[in-house]
Amino acid sequence: MDDLDYQLLALLRTDGRRSISDLAKDLNAARATVRSRMERLIESGEILGFTAILRDDWRDLPIRAVTLVEVAGRNTEPVTKMLSAMTEVRAIHSTNGKWDLVLDIATRDLSAFDEALNRIRLIEGIANTETNLLLNTRKSPVGAVNHFTDLRA
Repeated sequence: MDDLDYQLLALLRTDGRRSISDLAKDLNAARATVRSRMERLIESGEILGFTAILRDDWRDLPIRAVTLVEVAGRNTEPVTKMLSAMTEVRAIHSTNGKWDLVLDIATRDLSAFDEALNRIRLIEGIANTETNLLLNTRKSPVGAVNHFTDLRA
């Protein structure tokens, strides 16, 4: 990968639905070049796919939690797929030690949180969970800016 590929990926991360023409203009490159670069990045596996970003994915929801998940047997992949489909699960991290996965969860209220937690616990292959509600953010990453402020309503 070269600088043009990295610039293209940066633009696609911001808006994966941009047209080839718009991307080419911003990159100061020919449309054919941008199209072939995208095709090559997809074929090589650098770009795994494109997805929809939902408004709630970027909204600051008031109920936030970290859930630790123990997966039974070799069920990590199916469990991860089920968790990925839940809009309340913002991130899934693998880890070492007693717990197999760490989930970042956010909901609009405690009732929605309780419902999401119950659905998580019912997923086949989940042996155990431990959940901690986040009460206050005392420090967040420097420069953590939400680039999707126009999606908030």
